[in-house]
Amino acid sequence: MRELFCLAAVTCGLSLLNTAARAAENTAQKAPAPQQQVQQQAFDPLVAAMVVKSTVIALQHANQTGNFTVLHDMGTPVFRERFDATRLAATFSGLRARGINLTPALMLQPVLEKPAEVNAQKQLHLVGYFPTQPLQIRFEMVFLQIDGVWRVDGLAVDAQGAQTAAGPQAGNVIYRPAAREAKAKF
Repeated sequence: MRELFCLAAVTCGLSLLNTAARAAENTAQKAPAPQQQVQQQAFDPLVAAMVVKSTVIALQHANQTGNFTVLHDMGTPVFRERFDATRLAATFSGLRARGINLTPALMLQPVLEKPAEVNAQKQLHLVGYFPTQPLQIRFEMVFLQIDGVWRVDGLAVDAQGAQTAAGPQAGNVIYRPAAREAKAKF
């Protein structure tokens, strides 16, 4: 049953990411091709850490209280349209059922598996984990900046064993820094 809930959370989160990617592709196909290729922009890693931490803590508070309205309201209009508070609660019920505590994310820096950057569609895509033990808090998130605020556009969060952890989506480890952060226990 736990695996089903985790799979549902990951599948739903990845569905959001795929939908956002498809929408970005459709927009890119409709736009005229620029004279030169658009470069991805480097992104401040401290800001990346802040948006990841605030999102994970919002999810923790939602799981603790059963109130997913704040997490819902942190989303882009497309995210809010597709995932109301009830659907978010169902999506992340596996974490709640397993009693996963995400609060160690407050004390640790996230380890990004690829550099934080903003793509041509102005999306910030972050993949990584918090080096907690015995389970790592794994995440994949997509953000869009609206009126100066980074809004959630896609979200997948799970807690997995450090030895077997491959991220919310298996096989997307692109970059793993050599230095490891201090470890916290759940």
